[in-house]
Amino acid sequence: MHAIVWKDEYSVGVKVIDDQHKELFRRVNKLFDDVSRGNVTTVLETLDFLNSYVIYHFSAEEQLMAKANYPELESHKNEHEWFKSEILSIREQVEKNGLGVSLTLRLNKLLVSWLINHVTKTDVKFAPYLKEEAV
Repeated sequence: MHAIVWKDEYSVGVKVIDDQHKELFRRVNKLFDDVSRGNVTTVLETLDFLNSYVIYHFSAEEQLMAKANYPELESHKNEHEWFKSEILSIREQVEKNGLGVSLTLRLNKLLVSWLINHVTKTDVKFAPYLKEEAV
C-alpha cells in the first residue's frame, strides 16, 4: 500500500477544510500501516475511527456548502454517502474475512484514488462559493 502524501495542490483554499483533509490523509496512512502489520483488531479500530472522522468531516463540508448555497450540494452529499458506505463495507469484510490481498487492493483504490480525486476534483468546485461567503 502506498502512503498518501499531502501536496499543496490538493488545497481547496479553505483552511478548516484543508486541515481536515490533512488529518484524513494522516489517518488513512495509519490504516495502511495497521494493514501492513496484519493486526485485524488494530485495523478495525482504525476503520472505526476513520469512519467517525469521515462523518465529522463530511458533515462540516456539507454545512459550509449549505450555508453558501452551493448548487451541487446534493450530488456532493451522494459522493460522501457512497464513501461512508464503502468504509463500512470494508470494515465488515475485515471482520468477516480478515486481511488479504483483495482487501488491500480495495483499500488502496478507495482511499488513495477516490480520496485524492474527490479532494482535487469535487471539493475544489465548492471552494469559490465558500470564499465568496466568507468575504
